[in-house]
Amino acid sequence: MDNMVDIIGIREEYCTNCHQCIAVCPVKICSDGSGDVVKFDNNLCIGCGRCIEACVKSHGGIAEKSARFIIDDTPQFVQDLGEKDIYALVAPSAQSNFNLNKLISALKLLGVKGVYDVSLGAEISIAAYHEAIKSGQAKIPLIAQPCPAVVKYIELHNQSLIEHLAPVGSPLYCLAVYVQSLHPDAKLAFISPCIAKRREMRENQMLSYNVTFQSLHDLLQAREIDVDSLAEGSFDNPVTAGMATNFSTPGGLKESYLFHYPETPASSITKIEGPIVFEQYLGDLEKAIQQGKPNLPLIVDVLSCEKGCNMGIGCVNQQYSIDEIEYSVASRSESGVSDPQANQELDDFLTDVLSKHDFGYYLYKDRSLSHLKYPNEEELKKIYVDMHKLEEKDFRNCAACGYNSCYYMAVAVFNGLNKAQNCHLYKEKELRLEQEAIWMLHNELANVFDTMSDGVIVLDQEGRISQLNPAAKQIIGFSDEKLIGEHIVDLFCGTAPKTLHLLETGQSYDDTEIILNGLRGQVHVTASAKPNYNEQHQVNGATIILRPIAQVQELVNKFSGAQASFSFDSIIGQDKNLQRSIKLAMMASHNMSNVLLQAESGTGKEVFAQAIHNSSPRQNGPFVAINCAALPRELVGSELFGYVEGAFTGARRGGRPGKFELANKGTLLLDEIGDMPLEQQAILLRAIQEKAITRIGGDTVIDVDVRIIAATNQDLLELVEQGRFRADLYYRLNVVQINIPPLRERTGDIGLLFDYFIKTMSPKFNRKIKDIQPAVIKCLEAYDWPGNIRELQNVVERILLVCEGNQVTIEHLPREIVNAAIGHRDTWQFNPGFGSPSQPLTDRNSRKLAALEQEREMIIRALDANAGNVTKTAAALGISRNTLYRKMKNYTIKN
Repeated sequence: MDNMVDIIGIREEYCTNCHQCIAVCPVKICSDGSGDVVKFDNNLCIGCGRCIEACVKSHGGIAEKSARFIIDDTPQFVQDLGEKDIYALVAPSAQSNFNLNKLISALKLLGVKGVYDVSLGAEISIAAYHEAIKSGQAKIPLIAQPCPAVVKYIELHNQSLIEHLAPVGSPLYCLAVYVQSLHPDAKLAFISPCIAKRREMRENQMLSYNVTFQSLHDLLQAREIDVDSLAEGSFDNPVTAGMATNFSTPGGLKESYLFHYPETPASSITKIEGPIVFEQYLGDLEKAIQQGKPNLPLIVDVLSCEKGCNMGIGCVNQQYSIDEIEYSVASRSESGVSDPQANQELDDFLTDVLSKHDFGYYLYKDRSLSHLKYPNEEELKKIYVDMHKLEEKDFRNCAACGYNSCYYMAVAVFNGLNKAQNCHLYKEKELRLEQEAIWMLHNELANVFDTMSDGVIVLDQEGRISQLNPAAKQIIGFSDEKLIGEHIVDLFCGTAPKTLHLLETGQSYDDTEIILNGLRGQVHVTASAKPNYNEQHQVNGATIILRPIAQVQELVNKFSGAQASFSFDSIIGQDKNLQRSIKLAMMASHNMSNVLLQAESGTGKEVFAQAIHNSSPRQNGPFVAINCAALPRELVGSELFGYVEGAFTGARRGGRPGKFELANKGTLLLDEIGDMPLEQQAILLRAIQEKAITRIGGDTVIDVDVRIIAATNQDLLELVEQGRFRADLYYRLNVVQINIPPLRERTGDIGLLFDYFIKTMSPKFNRKIKDIQPAVIKCLEAYDWPGNIRELQNVVERILLVCEGNQVTIEHLPREIVNAAIGHRDTWQFNPGFGSPSQPLTDRNSRKLAALEQEREMIIRALDANAGNVTKTAAALGISRNTLYRKMKNYTIKN
């Protein structure tokens, strides 16, 4: 296919992919709607200009924003003015767009040498049509070809009609032939509303410039030429055109032909214009000719534009009514035929020019769309499925996609000229699916919002509550009506600096402790907040997540191990005193009274405490233990009561809750309570009495609900007498006192405990103990167990470590236990190694044991000499305090 000259330009950046250009296009396939913007194929365009009109309209009538625009020869025309002899040929439709006679003066003022009326060319065309029909040169029906858009459409779609196109040039061509004979060296310019004429001119090479009315209007304004203020001029025609001055009007050719040849029946000339030409008429005419139907027309007067050329794409008469436009053209044609002498002069002129010039035209081409492919049934079905056309009702043929039917849309999709997503039904169904998805997502999010265990508060841009979920209402205690519209500052006890900063800057915050004004008083929560943004990414609100501090502390306790794992079933033993203690502990578990556990180290005080907790109504709450003896004096307060941010150097950002807060709604075990400093005992007493604490460095009173279990290996009453323990605190703690007997007082339970530890600990060491020598148990029962059950557990671990078989013998026991059993306690109780006691001592071992015994006696004497003062004793011996403590432990020396 030959490349045709461009007549329509496209600015893809302005394309909204609305498909209006495809909808109004008779050809359809000159536009490719398969992408994000509609592409344009100039070689398939007939130049009707409908797409430009539709595009301008879709952009609010602003031509500068239209994706499609007219391409004509105005730039070259302006450049050549004054340099070349240019003659203007003015279309008949100029009468409906300008003051015609004044326009002639304006054109000459621009620099054209002469101005001719294309209506005279129409008179020549009509006479040439008559001659061609009379001579049999024309094939009936003769299709008039003043409209190049119609000619191009026939060349593309109705090739069998090409031979029916008039063998005579258009009015423009005929006039150009005549004017060129008068001015052979001149350049000719066509002034009209038609953009397709540019192609016709390039093909017949008779004219150099196609200037649309719109371009001429802009040019005159740029040159500051006011047409209405000019004197009237006249055409340079040798004669005046008559009836053909209305050639630009639909049916103008028919009226002119009948005027000149009245013997012709009016019924033999068909007048047709507008979209129906392409949508139906040409196809019907082609079939009628092929089928040899009778009553075919003699001449077909056909125009592409619905109102003819008078309202074409390049016109500038949008401010006039249709009546005004029709009147201006009709009145001129009426005056053109009112003078008999002028009519005679016109007839003589036509006879003369037809005899002297050849107005024949044979430049038609077959431009058939042989490259267009059509889908078979299976391919078509697949395309329909992609377009969501599954039922008969889905084939609407609504033309919303721009095509006349669903089939032609499918053909376009098959040829890659469009996509299934542009089908209106597809979009409708996809929108419905999206709506369903949004509805489901909304429901899911609403369910999440309503069922979240955390409270959620949504704020507007001003910081007022716009939404909140049931959990938030439960935390705060108020209903929707009370909280909606409430300012966050009022809810946050008059201060919300982080939230206000978030609304200003968009800076979120996490896990910040907040005190709320609730229905039942102040509520202690942690809050995390993130900003909400609008489409311009501006902060227009916030979402705040609230968690009751007790809930947070419960999670902390869960993952930090602050849970009780022992029960009363975990306490092994049948001793009567032990059972009495267990019974008392069980009784204590059913109330909330404070408990004091007194026992030596290693007897299982924490096991008792956990068992009491797990049998109490607080069993689902946290169990938090703190060893008061293991904390430095200055940290006891911060560990128990927590601190706020900035309370002291090194304080963690955001502060930290203390053990009391972490144990809220649960149990707090204060182990080694006798070692708590006196100054902290007073604060502890107040916290127990008031059930409230204040963090170090803070001023907010935090309510706590904690059951206290205290444990000690010291005689607290004796400490009270010594002034080392507060009496009021002692009596506050000593509500239920439980004494746990040491292991040496319950020798009957040693065998039970030993068997229990062997069974539970053997898998850890991959041991399978099947037999235990009776002597082993006797040795264990003979030992006094200063470390109590903890020491027994360590002995079992040692046995499992050194035992290589499946039998435990006396050889696996530590030396001090064996010595105690065989009466050698007075010789030595310390075993520095893993050697078997059954082995005879060598001289070297004897010397080593004697040296150790001597060192032990020396430490004892030094302690006695220094009244038990460890620091002075270590200095006297020339060793460090830590070394002295270690040796005292190894030698089982009690201070």
